[in-house]
Amino acid sequence: MKVKDKLWAVLGSLRDHCTSNRAVISNQKILSDIEAAIVRCTDHHDVPIDEKYVHEILFIVSNAPGSITFLARRMSMKLETARDPVEALKTLVLLHRLLRGGDRYFEQDLRSSWSSRDLRLDLSWCAGAPDFSHTFLLNYSLFLEERLGWIINQAGMLEPVRPSRSSFQSYEEEAAESVLRRLMKCQVFLDRVMACLPVDISCISRVTQSAVCIILRESFRVYDSFCEGVQIVVSSFFDLEESVRVLALDILKKACSQTPQLHEFYDNCKRAIVGKNLDYPSVRIITAAQISSMEEFLPAKHNKTVSVAFEDAKLTGRSREEECAVQETKLPLFSQKLETKISTVWVEFDEEDSQASSTFSFVGPDNRSATVADDLPTEGESSTTGKPCIYYN
Repeated sequence: MKVKDKLWAVLGSLRDHCTSNRAVISNQKILSDIEAAIVRCTDHHDVPIDEKYVHEILFIVSNAPGSITFLARRMSMKLETARDPVEALKTLVLLHRLLRGGDRYFEQDLRSSWSSRDLRLDLSWCAGAPDFSHTFLLNYSLFLEERLGWIINQAGMLEPVRPSRSSFQSYEEEAAESVLRRLMKCQVFLDRVMACLPVDISCISRVTQSAVCIILRESFRVYDSFCEGVQIVVSSFFDLEESVRVLALDILKKACSQTPQLHEFYDNCKRAIVGKNLDYPSVRIITAAQISSMEEFLPAKHNKTVSVAFEDAKLTGRSREEECAVQETKLPLFSQKLETKISTVWVEFDEEDSQASSTFSFVGPDNRSATVADDLPTEGESSTTGKPCIYYN
């Protein structure tokens, strides 16, 4: 009996050893396949990344839990050791494509890799280089660092990752915090987008042009979300708490300078990038005069600065009182509309329905029943639609 038991023990150990070896071989093959796909995506040829390799990586990782850590580390090593700007740029484009093409769990895992420093966008070897390619690499990496803080919701819209905890208790405070935070994140995102604009965009490489097109498509959706948020804030402005009004006005003041810059940015891209399926959004300019009309309803202690509109009035000989009378005519918030279209393309390998832009209007305190876009959700609707709204009784 003892000999028989020993034989069974040896056979069981051999079976476990064989099973373990098969698992190791299988894992090694998976990691080898991932590395091979990365190499194919990030060669030194000035040709856009083939989408089939992006899908191959997504398929392998989705069927091999835990392999995303290996993927993140390999891309990080590629960025740190590459000295060819084309290879480094293709690695950044690959990361961007994976963010856009992966599902919610893939996004979360990749973001966790970023938090744990398994994913690093270290391009310190580019610092100080005078040529455009290195400058674009640095700006693109900063954009992707911001992009890692965004997710694609179920409505196909980009939205910032929500903080785990909120310091606000009431529904009204939490809703206002959510909308204002989204607006601020949209402004940071758009600033990162505009920083990526090449000095001479007409002479950029094919890979750089493919990266710019991806950035532009995402900016269209973020700008659309920004416009939605502005409409919500404006229609609810006179119901907001005083501190929230001040923060909302700070956001709108920044938009006074940002929206003209965004229009110029899109205009330059339209002239330089041709033959691409890029439908630019209608950029609506927020003016200082419109912000001044809203500032009049804040307490004097918060209204410390003279608006640009009043400074301009001095040049025309009008008094502050006369200018106030002009501002009380309730002009539309976005008075200058620069006609284009909202993008119908989300990712290069996906088709989506087009979405109409919102119509904006400024409503005074005597008329609070301003209509927001018809497609805004009713109270209590899930934020996964990508269109949160503030409601007050």
